[in-house]
Amino acid sequence: MPIKLQQQENLAGAASRAAQGFGRISKTPPPAFDPQNEQQAACTYFAENGFVVLKNCLNTADLSFLNQFFNQTQQTKPDAWGLGERRKPHHRNQGLIFSQPLLDHPELDRFTRHPGAYPVVSSLLGGEQHVRFSEFNFRETPMNAGVGTMNFHHDEALADRLVRRPYMPCDWLCAIHYLTDVEPDTPSFCVVPRSNRFETLKEAFEELGEDYAEVPLYGVSGTCILYDTATFHTRLDGDGIRSRRTWHQYYARGGWLPSALPTTNKYIRAPSPPLTNWNLFPERLALHPDAATRRFFSHWNTAQGEWVASGFDPKLRKSMPRGEQ
Repeated sequence: MPIKLQQQENLAGAASRAAQGFGRISKTPPPAFDPQNEQQAACTYFAENGFVVLKNCLNTADLSFLNQFFNQTQQTKPDAWGLGERRKPHHRNQGLIFSQPLLDHPELDRFTRHPGAYPVVSSLLGGEQHVRFSEFNFRETPMNAGVGTMNFHHDEALADRLVRRPYMPCDWLCAIHYLTDVEPDTPSFCVVPRSNRFETLKEAFEELGEDYAEVPLYGVSGTCILYDTATFHTRLDGDGIRSRRTWHQYYARGGWLPSALPTTNKYIRAPSPPLTNWNLFPERLALHPDAATRRFFSHWNTAQGEWVASGFDPKLRKSMPRGEQ
């Protein structure tokens, strides 16, 4: 397609982006915090807004390693990325995704509690003893992907978040690490601050009033965004030409916590439920000799329980969603 025609189509797509929300896109970037020196400030900002931007979470060696992993596995495992004949229909509008790389790549284990962002994650979920692993995947919006139509949405959310006191710690949070620079022309993550306290985006728009904003989150490679999964968010597509690579990791809150509801002075919050019914943890992590690591990987769903009971039978794994790679 000629470049000029491509640009015209991109502009037309940009004009339709208001359908992704209410079109009140902020031009003011949020603050970015140093996770080593500004941890408390970062946690306070997250508690107030439902997200926070952390800078310098991955160093040059980390970024080189992870980008090389993308390059290599897209060549050697195209089906795992949805690049082969067996496409992943549920991800066709979200670019490429490698859903469960931890299953066969122990060289990635060191990133599951990476020292860049993990101390902030731990604090937000109530301390090391309450952090549970949920999911780890890699995503890429490839070059010339075009302009999509992803609507604002939130991930898994519990209804009691709307009435419990205190609200924090949240039930689940996600860490998105930018592995390439994300600028205004690049696909970017976009959030609605403070929308995690509302059931719908329309309710957030009406209740927040002039404070309602749709905030694109830009940053250089190595930037990490933490967000409460109840926060409304989307992906803006940039110019539809440039690419973006990201690493996504989800965490759950484990353990029981005292809380309160409007109808009672006493309420015990149970651990967050499993985030998915399909995500699997490999034997080396689920049954790790270190007790703290076993606890971190102890948030099992039914599929994981059945796989463990089978003795980690590879045939059973292959029969499960996203288990064949």
